[in-house]
Amino acid sequence: MALFIQKPIFWNTSHYLTPSGALATSGYPKAKGYGYEEWNNSPRMLLTDGQQRYRVFHTEGLGVAPLDENAGQTFIFMTVSHAGIQQLVGIAGNAIGLSLDHYRPQREKIVQKLSLHDLWKDAWAIPNVQKQHQNSQRQFLKDWERDLHWIPNWMCPDDFYWWLEEPVTLDSRAITGKGKLLGMFGSYTALDLPTVGRLLDAIPVRQRKEKWTRLTDAIQCAPTRTLATEDMSDGSEPITTVLTRVNARRGQGQFREDLMQVWGGACAVTGMECREVLRASHVKPWAASTSKQRLDIHNGLLLSANLDALFDKGLITFDESGQMQISPRLDAKHREALGLPKPLRFAHKELAAYLKYHRDKVFQH
Repeated sequence: MALFIQKPIFWNTSHYLTPSGALATSGYPKAKGYGYEEWNNSPRMLLTDGQQRYRVFHTEGLGVAPLDENAGQTFIFMTVSHAGIQQLVGIAGNAIGLSLDHYRPQREKIVQKLSLHDLWKDAWAIPNVQKQHQNSQRQFLKDWERDLHWIPNWMCPDDFYWWLEEPVTLDSRAITGKGKLLGMFGSYTALDLPTVGRLLDAIPVRQRKEKWTRLTDAIQCAPTRTLATEDMSDGSEPITTVLTRVNARRGQGQFREDLMQVWGGACAVTGMECREVLRASHVKPWAASTSKQRLDIHNGLLLSANLDALFDKGLITFDESGQMQISPRLDAKHREALGLPKPLRFAHKELAAYLKYHRDKVFQH
């Protein structure tokens, strides 16, 4: 199932565009005078791959968290503790963790592609950084070059990365029932869905814009199972490819967002606009599709959960004009209860070949 985590990060007073010189009491930021997460909101962390845009960002490690098993379906709520309060500063959805050893070559490639080497100047400008390195720029640069690959230890689609305009002060007792949220940089708290809902509800209405809606939708529709072994990455293929493939297979990420655009954010049959129960369904099943077909927006329908289940099992299908056909396995009582048949609201011509495959190979005649 999807992994939801609350992850403490180092407090920053420069909106996480550059190190700000805040003093830490523990962990890497105390030892070094700055934290890699202090660039989490910097435009330097935007990675493009063709038409796709991704955000890379940093948190301290997650220990034994099942990162590979939840690649592309991890949601990170980044929180800070300072001045006696705890605040939510950023959320990343549909993310993949890159901290395991087999991702090191990928992290190094990202560093090169984004030209992150020269960020050292931002850190060295902080007096406390100089103090922690005995005012030796040579010592600092030695540490910098050795550990630079750790900066991009997370990646997610840019559409699912939200750095809040204003940090949101949290009432831990109202959210978790406890007096305080976890504050240790080197640890994390696994969250259940109700707690995640309370975290999202803590964000003021004035800040609930497009990213809030998109993340809320993705969380409600997040997978209920971990990845199959064959879908897990061994670090050998580009991580952007892995992230796109995993999300598309699950009907998440850009594939779902594109279908939302095609169908106006409503079920392709009923017109229902409740995003939480809409599913991005492949017409020609994933296993039978080529790599190109798997990401082809014309190979998809946006369906309410009950219709998606029927379509996936081949109990309903559609002809080339969009009229619904119902399997004999669905008897008259079931049809009446479901209010079927109902046609597609429209059937674009690029959908026809995929629907033919579904009728011939998936539909239970």
